[in-house]
Amino acid sequence: MASQLKMFDLRKIPVVKVLIPFAAGALSGSLSSISFSDAGLALGCLLGWGVLLCLHWRIRKQSGFLSRLFCCWTFLLCFVTGMASGWVSRPSDPQLPLDDRVIIRGLVKKASAAGKGGFTCEVALRCLYAPDSMYLCQTLLQVYLDPACDSVLPAAGEIWQWPGRLYPIRNSGNPGSPDFEAIMHRKHCWYRFYPDSTSELFAAAGKILASGAISASDHMRHLLSSKWQGREEDVALLKALCLGDRQALTQEMRRAYGTAGGMHLLAVSGLHVGLIWWVLQHLTRWMVRKERTEVYRTLAVVGMLWFYASVTGFSASVCRSVTMFSFFSMGRMLGQKTQLLNAIFVSALLLLAIRPSWQLEAGFQLSYAAMLGIVAFYPIIRRLFKPKCRILRWVWEAAAVSLAAQLLTAPLVIYYFHQLPLYSVVTSILAIPMLSLLIALFTCSVPFMIAGLFEHTLNALLVALASLMNHTMEAVAALPGALLEDISLSLGSLILLMFFLGLLMLALQGRSALPAYLLCVVLSAWVCQGAFAQWSLQRSSRLLICHFRGGSMVSFREGRQVDHFCWYRDSSSVAPMQDYRSDVWNRRRYDNHVHDMGDTPTSWGSVSACLQLTPGIWIVGNDRKSGWVISGEPIGKQHLHSLSDSAASGCKDPDFILLSSEPRAISAELLAKGWNCDLVIDGSNRSWYKKRMQVRQAPVYDTGELGAYMKRW
Repeated sequence: MASQLKMFDLRKIPVVKVLIPFAAGALSGSLSSISFSDAGLALGCLLGWGVLLCLHWRIRKQSGFLSRLFCCWTFLLCFVTGMASGWVSRPSDPQLPLDDRVIIRGLVKKASAAGKGGFTCEVALRCLYAPDSMYLCQTLLQVYLDPACDSVLPAAGEIWQWPGRLYPIRNSGNPGSPDFEAIMHRKHCWYRFYPDSTSELFAAAGKILASGAISASDHMRHLLSSKWQGREEDVALLKALCLGDRQALTQEMRRAYGTAGGMHLLAVSGLHVGLIWWVLQHLTRWMVRKERTEVYRTLAVVGMLWFYASVTGFSASVCRSVTMFSFFSMGRMLGQKTQLLNAIFVSALLLLAIRPSWQLEAGFQLSYAAMLGIVAFYPIIRRLFKPKCRILRWVWEAAAVSLAAQLLTAPLVIYYFHQLPLYSVVTSILAIPMLSLLIALFTCSVPFMIAGLFEHTLNALLVALASLMNHTMEAVAALPGALLEDISLSLGSLILLMFFLGLLMLALQGRSALPAYLLCVVLSAWVCQGAFAQWSLQRSSRLLICHFRGGSMVSFREGRQVDHFCWYRDSSSVAPMQDYRSDVWNRRRYDNHVHDMGDTPTSWGSVSACLQLTPGIWIVGNDRKSGWVISGEPIGKQHLHSLSDSAASGCKDPDFILLSSEPRAISAELLAKGWNCDLVIDGSNRSWYKKRMQVRQAPVYDTGELGAYMKRW
């Protein structure tokens, strides 16, 4: 077994001893709120490396204690260097004005994409004009547009100017929701911008539109994609597979590929770069025959790979793959055998040194987990079955590669996307041959497409392969049980599971019994953690009022039983609430009961109920926690008297009062009854409602600013 797994010999991967402390330090530096001066960090790191050199010089004369001190100091120095890198590269808020009306001018980075209620585009801000000052800064803005149907939308590479207002990017504050704020901050995007008078502004788009400087990579992408003619879905697939441009993918295509387990095929990664590297190696073989050396071929291949990385926008997965294959090519040029894992980890170290925040991105983690799983588990899975038929052996090897990659990526997929495709092995067997042909044909067709030769023939072949691949994904996605949905994994369980798989890699080498013992300890801790989580769930109860634009949702949970009571200002709130319930309150863990209120006078749930006291006012809860929900109906004095009569009749005071859909006559009179409760407003109320509401005698809990309103018992 040791000879079979010699590629996973940690003694031949010295870079991992540097990568682990450096990555840990970079992560702590990126997440830490402590600030240091750049000069102090640089001086401290230089002094640390100077001490390391002195220790190395002394070790030559004396070993023993100094050798152990040298190892500890190296580990500590790598950690501190990574922490300094994380501090320096940590994005900072440019502190732009939020209260004033401003004018922005910037370069459109990505073309406008349809969103909820309009369009969004990403703009690299160049300058901002405020009433009393001008700001020159380098940051991204998320611009939300609501243009007329005949308006001109911004395109990538154009410079646009808008008047409007800035707002900070914030999370919804709902438990379990993605940390959108942290994701955008890692991209150096701190604000969202809403232009003023967008209909008139877009009608006069030609007056404010200027042509921006289009980079060579953008020009090359446009030049190649303009040669492809065919169905919209097929051309969109070619742009995603070959150029890394996924903006043209439709929601139906994304859903089909995600269900079939082929979503990784849509993102240019190691598989695509490896195929391009293989084709380039064969196309440049004549250089070796002519020059009798590998130098020119290596320089040509590495140069073309990095040019391809620039065309795709230098994404994390492409940079990792290009770096790894660059090491392979250089190793072949020098006549040395490059260790696969060493090349992978060196590329990870270089990328983290450039941008430490990449290690927090799901794509970066999935990319390296897939490569590590293939290297560690593929030899074992392949040797479980040895067919004699060549075709059957090829099919089994393709399935083994897919299974090995999924062993490490499956926990991450469940944690980030709450689902797991079950037919991904079948998808890989069917799609990888088509993808290989498509990438090979694309690589060979680039010079002919640029020169304008054989365009129609090459276009027909590429579009036909793309169409075949699309239809294959749709057929696999239509199979029964293709997607396992509504599954979740906590962060603690994810860490234990990934640690378990890492120990399994070491234990399979059979060199030491320690990983096997640690494997049992981690497995026991994982089981105990799951049992404790289930015990805590059964014994706990919670009231939750979430934040949704245009709607209110009050949830009562006792154990696994959950009641959701929903009020909508309009239909746009229905889909976000459904998505949130499916992601956070998944049916595999909770028994959900959803009640759409409004004109419904009474709804009985499993652990709570909602009763209408008077038109526009409901009492919701159980014998432990209860409150009033006041909707957008006009509230007059007769309604206030009804509430007073309810309180006088022996009903207990409410624990909260939720103002939903902007009640029009709520005043301090309602709060002056002596009820000791919290006044809550949520996303069903627009931003101006809190300012216009005549509330002076009690604090207001705004879920948009403070997060979801929560009570536990």
